[in-house]
Amino acid sequence: MVKDPWHYPRTALADQYLKTLAIGLSKSLVLFAQRRMGKSEFLRKDLLPAAEKAGYITIYVSLWESREDPQSVLLDAIRKAAEGEGIISGVRRWLGRPGSKIGVGANASTVGVQASWEQGTAEASERMLDLRQWMNTLAEKKNPTLLLVDEIQTLADERRYGALVAALRSALDKHGDQIKAVFTGSSSEGLRRMFQMEKAPFFQFSHQIPFPHLGPEFVQHMLRAFANATQRPLNEAEAWQAFTDLALVPEHFRLMMANMVQLGSTDIATALEEVKTAIQ
Repeated sequence: MVKDPWHYPRTALADQYLKTLAIGLSKSLVLFAQRRMGKSEFLRKDLLPAAEKAGYITIYVSLWESREDPQSVLLDAIRKAAEGEGIISGVRRWLGRPGSKIGVGANASTVGVQASWEQGTAEASERMLDLRQWMNTLAEKKNPTLLLVDEIQTLADERRYGALVAALRSALDKHGDQIKAVFTGSSSEGLRRMFQMEKAPFFQFSHQIPFPHLGPEFVQHMLRAFANATQRPLNEAEAWQAFTDLALVPEHFRLMMANMVQLGSTDIATALEEVKTAIQ
């Protein structure tokens, strides 16, 4: 993998989370922060490689990027890990299931609608059985598994995803020694509905912790990357003030830096105002 010079590695934080899971008191963790705070980058570029180095089988799924059908994407990722397959399109596999081309025309009869509903219910039950089998297969493997699910609150709609979440919790409870999970979330309300409501399948299942903000070391890293890319130094005090003015949101700070690279500028104050305008 080509190293991203702009990525600020959080190796110590990744190791801390892995040690927390290895101790065994928590089978899973929920990392909460608003969007654009670097959670996804941390999972993909820090926690995932650290887990692989520690011997874990890793599964990473971003539900934010698959909001139209998060259930199929999550299940397909677990299937691939269990069966040891290469990358296969989850959409193609779903369309390949018998009777999966569901669609009812405007003039379809009531019988047709009922048949589609019954067929969909049967397929949903089948997929939950598949999930249990795939998790059993993962638990039987020599190496432990780490499941990383980005934006887990996408599954907070219990009517649509309650069966999936219940089956996932059951499997994680059963195989907690071999299968660990780290979830991220950016909606406090969505996470509350998933983990704090008594009737929710994930009620009190996971230990929720705030995802820590980046500090001056992140700014220093970005200034070094900027200087290496442009041969132009930037004032550290001004850069740190800009980061605090941007509410310590790393994505906004990266946008400011990218604009300065593109324009050949070292004027932090002007670049900051332009980013603020763009955000608004």
